[in-house]
Amino acid sequence: MLGDLNRTIDKIFKALTLFRAIFTRGGIVMDQNIKRFKKGAKYVNIASAVTRDHLTSIDHISDDYSNLKCVKFIPASGAATRMFEDLYRYLEDKIDTESINKFFDELEYITFYEEIKDFIKKEKIDKNKTSGRLKIIDYILNTMNYGNLPKAVIKMNSYKGYSTTPIEEHIFEGERYLCPSSLNFHFTISNNHEELFNQYIETVLKGREDIKISYSFQKPKTDTLAVDLDNNPFLLEDGSILYRPGGHGALIENLNDIDGNIIFIKNIDNVCHRNYIEDTVNSKKKLASIGYAFKEKIDGYIKALLSDNYDIAEIKEFISKDLNLNFKGEMKKDKALFFLNRPLRVCGVVKNQGEPGGGPFLVDNGEYTDLQICEKSEIDLNNKKQWKILSASEFFNPVDLVCFVKDHKGEKFNLLEYVNEERYFISQKTYKGKDIKALEHPGLWNGAMDNWNTLFVEVPLNTFNPVKKVNDLLRPCRRSVSEMEEVYWAEVAASNE
Repeated sequence: MLGDLNRTIDKIFKALTLFRAIFTRGGIVMDQNIKRFKKGAKYVNIASAVTRDHLTSIDHISDDYSNLKCVKFIPASGAATRMFEDLYRYLEDKIDTESINKFFDELEYITFYEEIKDFIKKEKIDKNKTSGRLKIIDYILNTMNYGNLPKAVIKMNSYKGYSTTPIEEHIFEGERYLCPSSLNFHFTISNNHEELFNQYIETVLKGREDIKISYSFQKPKTDTLAVDLDNNPFLLEDGSILYRPGGHGALIENLNDIDGNIIFIKNIDNVCHRNYIEDTVNSKKKLASIGYAFKEKIDGYIKALLSDNYDIAEIKEFISKDLNLNFKGEMKKDKALFFLNRPLRVCGVVKNQGEPGGGPFLVDNGEYTDLQICEKSEIDLNNKKQWKILSASEFFNPVDLVCFVKDHKGEKFNLLEYVNEERYFISQKTYKGKDIKALEHPGLWNGAMDNWNTLFVEVPLNTFNPVKKVNDLLRPCRRSVSEMEEVYWAEVAASNE
């Protein structure tokens, strides 16, 4: 009897706690989130993978776009913890895996070696012994604190006598295609990295009054509900409900706050070495030139439609053939305005090399088909037709976007009005050892830009240089030509001894 009473009291307490939490955090939003958990993520219907016929090209690259206000937007809130997961694992199990052996075999070529070599020499460490490897890893992750630092300040490219961080490389790159008189950079960072970021930026910007750097945080209001495996809100020890950051799709809010005509987007860890930067700069100018030319054409069609001086057949052909947007009904004035008067993004794509991530597809939305970037998790892999289309995809999304965010009158679009809220993600996570499900907003270049006009442009593969694992820092593209020549001749000399 007493046990039953206690269980009843416990249920009543949890119900009251949940009731209180709902009304302190927004009951309507919570109810919507729970419905999404129960319904599950909705799959997109891919009609085909993007082929060369869907790509846009241009004969002449122009700097005309730089007459408008350009901003480079760099999502940079992520810590480097996952990047060093192989090193963390070695501290736990002390097993010499292939990746660990490669890391220590080529340790002298790692981009941040200058920061650890004195410690190794002073302690007389043998990198080929387990004890030595443990000391080196502990020094990197804990003494240097690399495991907790943001990727933005990890040394990622090495030159003769010095190494650089992604912040420095993004600025160096941006100087070569942004408007020279207005070099604007915006980083999204986490709150706990603010002081470190400001200290670092202060050093980087010494004597550079021409560079303007701003930053923002992911907004707390974009945090999303976490639930248990039965889709009930996950309660913390104090009775409050667990909310988590809503994924990179929440950054559409930050993007919407940017004051600019043209916004270049690129991930923080995708930085090119200065010895190989020419292709990257040219491809950025190409994306911007194509977008600028299309934007002028789109604005011209909109003005013609509004003045009732238009050729609907010509506009329909442009929407269908140039924007690759095929409306299945009759294209009339109102529908043409609907499709034309929205933000434009020009997305670089590279040859598919089997990297994990999203890709460009033609998506069937019901009454029309258009171009979209889709994640693998958005596609029904149990559907043989969908799986076949996915498997045949020739191109990959490296997150290389140039966005045109003002309308034909020069007024900023409200980007929040062009989000497809049904393209959310549900992921399995753990919280203090307990299984939970997390809800993520539609991805920034997936559902958050679902109702944008999209152009895909092929860019060189060497413009895509992400750093997902620590051993990515050992790739030749991270070192200068002169340094690689020194390595080569040192190896030749060693082989002749």
